[in-house]
Amino acid sequence: MEKLQIVKLATDMIHNRVSGNFADANKNSEALIDALIEANGGSTKINPKTFHRGNALFDIVEEIIPAITEEGLTGDEFFMELVEYRNLAEGDQQEFVLENKTEVVVADAAHGTQGIRRQRLDAGESLKLTPQMKVVKVYEELRRLLAKRVDFNTFITKVGKAMVQEFRNDIYTAFNGITSTTIGLNSNYVITGTYSEANLLALVEHVEAANPGKTAKIIGTKTALRKVTTATVADEAKSDMYNIGYYGKFNGTAMIMVKQAHKAGTDTFVLDDSKIYVIASDDKPIKAVNEGVAYISAPDPMANADMTQDYFVGQAWAVGVIANDKMGIMAV
Repeated sequence: MEKLQIVKLATDMIHNRVSGNFADANKNSEALIDALIEANGGSTKINPKTFHRGNALFDIVEEIIPAITEEGLTGDEFFMELVEYRNLAEGDQQEFVLENKTEVVVADAAHGTQGIRRQRLDAGESLKLTPQMKVVKVYEELRRLLAKRVDFNTFITKVGKAMVQEFRNDIYTAFNGITSTTIGLNSNYVITGTYSEANLLALVEHVEAANPGKTAKIIGTKTALRKVTTATVADEAKSDMYNIGYYGKFNGTAMIMVKQAHKAGTDTFVLDDSKIYVIASDDKPIKAVNEGVAYISAPDPMANADMTQDYFVGQAWAVGVIANDKMGIMAV
C-alpha cells in the first residue's frame, strides 16, 4: 500500500468512514496495521536505531499526526460558527486583514460643484499569527499497535487526544478573552452588568444594523443560554426549556448551544457560562492556524535513567482574535 493510501485510510478511520474494499472498522484497522508493518520492513517491533526521518514508517506516522489534529478540530457548532481555521505550509506566516469599515458619508451639492470634504478609505488593521511549537511525548503505544495488541482507534485516542485538546484549549482561551478592546469591537457591543431583556434586544439590533442583510443568532453554553429569560413565554418556549434546557429563540432570534469543555487535564470548565454572544456575520472572530508538519524524534534511550525509549512529538500552531464584523457580548 502506498504512503498516501495509508494516510487516507488512517484519516478515514478517524470518522469511521469506509475506505476501499474494507467494510468495517476491524478490517480497516487490520489493513492499516499490516501496511505499517510492511513499511517497517515486515517487523512488528520498532528499532530505535532506524526509527527516524527517512524511515518509511516514521514518515507515514509523521503525516498521520497532523491529519489527526486537523480532523479532531472540526465538526462541532463552536468551530463551525466561531473559528476560522487554516493549515499552513512549514514556515508560512498567516496574516488576517481587518477590512476597513469606515462609513462614507454622502453630501448634498449643487450641479457642477466638487468642493466637498474628501474622506479617506483607510487600509484597516491586521492580525499576524506565527505558529509556535507545542510538544508532547507519546508513541509508546506505537509498539503495541504494530504488535496488534491495540487497534487503530485506541491508537488515535492516545496519539491525537493530547494535541487536539491543547489546541482547543488555546482556542477557547482566546475566545474567553474577547473584550471591548479586541480589534474591531468597542463598548457598545460588549455589555457588562446585570442581564436585562431590553439590553439584549438592543444588542441584537445593534449587531444586525452593523451587519446589513444578516440575521443575528445568540450563541452560548447551555448554562449561559438558560439564563436568557423573556417576559412573554409561549407554550413552544416552555417545550424548548423542557426538552433542550433553554429557550430555542429569544424574541424571534435563534439561540444556538455550544458544548462545554474541560481544560486539559482538569475537570474545570473552559468556556464562560456567564456570557452570551450575538453573531450576525459569516466572519469568524477566532483565527487558528496549524503548521501542517509534525516533528518526531526518538531520543537516545541511554539518556534516561531507566533506559526506556521516548518518542517526542511536536506540532506548531497559533491562535488569535480579530473581529472583522461587529459581534455582541453580554453578561448573563
